[in-house]
This record gives sequence, C-alpha cells and structure tokens, in this order.
Amino acid sequence: MILPALICLFLHLANADDIPWWKSNVLYQVYPRSFADSDGDGNGDIKGIIQHVQYLHDIGIGTIWLSPIYASPWKDMGYDISDYRQVNPLYGTVADVEALIKEIHKFGMKIFLDLVPNHTSDEHPWFNASRYKVDGKDDYYVWKDPKGWDGSKPLPPSNWMSIFGGSAWTYDDVRKQFYLHQFGSYQPDLNYRNKQVVNEMQQVMKFWFDKGLDGFRVDAIPYYVEDAEFRDEERKPNCHLPLEADCLIHNYTENLPETYEVMREFDDFLKQYDGTENPKYFFLEAYATLEQTVKYNMPHSSAFNFEVIQKFHKDNNATELKSIIDAYMAILPNETWPNWVVGNHDNSRIGSKLGPELVDGFNMMILMLPGASVTYYGEEIGMLDTYVRPSRLVDDTGRDPERTPMQWSNKKNAGFSNASTTWLPVNPNYYKINVEDELKTENSHLNKYKRLVEVRKNFIGSKDLVTATFGDWVFAFKRKNGNHEYYVIINFNDIEESVDLKSQFDKIPGTLYVHTPSQNALYNVGDKVDTSAKLTIHPRSALGLSAASSTSLTVSLGIIIGTLWLFIFSNRNFS
Repeated sequence: MILPALICLFLHLANADDIPWWKSNVLYQVYPRSFADSDGDGNGDIKGIIQHVQYLHDIGIGTIWLSPIYASPWKDMGYDISDYRQVNPLYGTVADVEALIKEIHKFGMKIFLDLVPNHTSDEHPWFNASRYKVDGKDDYYVWKDPKGWDGSKPLPPSNWMSIFGGSAWTYDDVRKQFYLHQFGSYQPDLNYRNKQVVNEMQQVMKFWFDKGLDGFRVDAIPYYVEDAEFRDEERKPNCHLPLEADCLIHNYTENLPETYEVMREFDDFLKQYDGTENPKYFFLEAYATLEQTVKYNMPHSSAFNFEVIQKFHKDNNATELKSIIDAYMAILPNETWPNWVVGNHDNSRIGSKLGPELVDGFNMMILMLPGASVTYYGEEIGMLDTYVRPSRLVDDTGRDPERTPMQWSNKKNAGFSNASTTWLPVNPNYYKINVEDELKTENSHLNKYKRLVEVRKNFIGSKDLVTATFGDWVFAFKRKNGNHEYYVIINFNDIEESVDLKSQFDKIPGTLYVHTPSQNALYNVGDKVDTSAKLTIHPRSALGLSAASSTSLTVSLGIIIGTLWLFIFSNRNFS
C-alpha cells in the first residue's frame, strides 16, 4: 500500500510543477501611488513596493501586477504615456524598477507591468512628429480629413464618440486634419494598420523583457483598429443614456477582425522572444461580450474574465451567479485556462459593492474556482471604498474611492506614509481594517485569505467544477482533484437558509469539516458538518468545507513524508 501512495504523491507534485505559472498563480494588482510611500511625499512609489514584497510572498501571491508607472503628463492617471521606456519621477527610476524585478524574482514570484498600446499622450514625441509629418511617423496615428465644413468649422469624419464623452475626433491646426481618440482628446489613438507601429510596441515590450519583466497586463484591447472606411455607427433606438458613446452600436470601432490579428502578432512576438525557458505572458483587458472576449485567448495571452464585475450586483441572486460562472466555463476552449476578477482600479471594492459581510465569500470564490485569480490590493484585508470630499478629488471619472492608500497598520496614515497629507485620504476605518492587526487576529479576513491560498494549491491543474444552487439565494460549488475535495457555499439572502448538500452533490462524504468560515458564518475552523442533515447558512455568510479536517490533512502528509523517508533510506544501497 505504501508504494502506490508514494507514486500518487510524486505524480501530484510533478504535475503541479508542470502547470504553467500563469494558469495557477494568484495575481495581485498594485496601484502604485496607493501602495506604500517610501520617501514621505504622500505618494506611493516603487521603493515602497519593494519594502512589502515579503508580505506579498507570505500571503501566497504568485504574480504582482503594477498599474502604469511610465512617464506621463498625468491627465488620465498615468494612462496617457509620453515615454514607454521611462518611469514617472513620482514613482522613481528605471533602476528602481530593475531592483523591484530582482526582489520579486528572489522570492520566486513574477512581475507584470501595465502596457497601454491603444494610445499615447499627445505629448509623446511620436505624436509631435506625426503632426508635422517628419521622421517617417506620418501615419503613426489615425488621421482623417474633415467630412466637410460648417462655415469655418471643420466637421468630424464620422459620428464616432469617445468613451470619455464627446466626439472621438479632434481637429489639429498644425496638420489640418482630425485625429482619432477613443478616450481623452489628449490620448491620440495609434494606427495599428501601420506595421511600424506594431514593431514599435514590440520593441517597448522587449525593452522591459530584457530587464527581466515576466509579462504585461495589456490595456483597452478592443479599440486597436477601426473601420478603414470610417463609416458612421448605427444608433441604438430610443437611447437616452448619459454617455453618448453608449448609444452607438460599436461595430466599426471595437473588436474588429484586424484587432484580433494585431493581438496574434503580439502573441507570436512572445513566442519568438523567449522560447520555453522563461515564458512571458499577457493578461488582456477587454470589456466585451463573452464571445468576443474569449476570442482574445491565445497561446501566450488570456483575456481577463470580467463577467462577475459586469453582471453581478448587490440585488442579484445565487441563480444569476451560477449562470454567469457556468456560461464562462462552457464557452472556454479546452486549451484555455479560466481566470476570475471581481475588483480592480476602475470598479468599486467588493465590500462596498456587495456589502462587507461578503468579503470572505468572494475571496473564497475567486481563490477556489479553477484557474488563475486576481486580487486587487487591499481586498485580502476587506478594504472598502473611501469617501473623498470634492476638494480632495483627483480623478475626473469618479474612481478615487477604490484607489485610496493601502492600510498597513493602525498608526499614522494607516502606515502608508509619514507625510502630513496623502495624495488621497486614508479610509478612517484603518484603525480596525489593516494588515498588522489582521495578521494577529485568527478570525480576520487576511488569515482566512491565507488559508484559502494554501488549500487552493491542492487543485492546481484541475478544471473540475460542479456548481449548484439551493433555492434562489444560496450558491455552492465543488472542487475535486484526486483525493482532495472542497465545497464553497455562499448565502446571498438576508435571512438564514437551510441547505441539503446531498440533494445537489453526488457521492458527498457523510462528514465534512469547516476549513474556512466567513467572519459572520458562526462556525469555527474544524467544526464537523453532518451531510445527512440540513446545514444552516447564516445571512450573507460563506463556508469553505473540506472532505478532510485540517489536522488529518497535516497528519496524513506527515505520515506520507515520513514513510517516504524510511522507504528511501531502508532500500538505499550505500556500498
């Protein structure tokens, strides 16, 4: 009996090693200005991130992704880039980034930067050269003659609208043409029908890859190529939405076949760059239909799964969540790996969007569903959106509340900075929601998060998933990989629910053990659950249940390792 058990153990460990890191890692998004301030100016910086790499390693993070840190006039919080090869002095220097890459690699982790290929700042040297038609950059951007004239006023080439509001066209008095900008007028769109532009962006990637970067989160994928004939887009009937762009059907400006071709060229570049020794990877931002999104999945690229962010809100129920998850899993090609995103720098934090009592439940969900999971900084401790007074607002689009400083301790400025004023206010709840205190509190969000990251390792490489609902309000799913079996149950109702687990899950063990209860679950780690009886789930709480108790798992592993040691040395020939 010993030898088969040892073989199974070896196969499990070998298979885990064979799983590409991008299929299994927990990705952690750092918003650099809000993570940690090393020099006391009230702004987070690269050296501040370096100071906390140990923390990220200790909680089980595999890949760290930084929002834009490039040189920028900062009209769109760094997404208007004036030099892709330089770092904004607010954050530090290229040398600081190189030091961060080395520190992260020292802990066996990966690092991603944000890449913004769709547009540059209008202060980028490429744009200035294009305006004046010099240096061979005439067609680096999308230029078009006026459609006509209204007296002395030039008319835009089409009815295309910016997603920031107003026309997507701005007239340039130097070139005497309009340039396209799907975002702000200070963010002219690059022309990806020009192969020189594709090559320029590949050289930007190479610059950072040569410094050890492991990949990019690639921004705003759907907008790279537009209709070559610049045709007007059809308007949705009877549409009166606040943003005019939302009233157009974007069949000429989003997700064109040529955009997928550009991404294939980028994907091929990754293969050409690094072969198989140290594979680079892309995670892609594409707010699109599910069908359009999964088409961006390629050998070295995965589109972020925004289905939960886009479709699940506080008033939705368990049946709707199950449909969202099942539809995503069903449409993925076999060779494609899932990923799960429930928060980021553009969306309200989970505790504010769905309620603080569901923080643990959603961490449970994204960490235990198959594939990669993405954690936005602070979600592991249950950070909430912060009220920002009008006089303190920085971002015109209203995204400041989810970008406030990381809460490290209950000391001044939550341990983020020793400055008298931070760039955005610290949430006043930092006295009770912070890393330092939560590390010392067994029942904290953070310690639950760490338990979940640890147990998910048993399911790396498995896509096995069974989802279920109990009535309209309780969502559950089962993961199984070899001898490992785990159940997650979330009650979205504001009253207690009773569930019969055996009614939805086949071959369920007679006894399960509470592995990770949410703070409001009123269960303790290690509690036994008799699956022949109905299980009471408290309002808006969640449970992670294991087929084996934490103690028995530890003992079993110890027995296997001890037996392995004896087996090796009792059969070793020392002659």
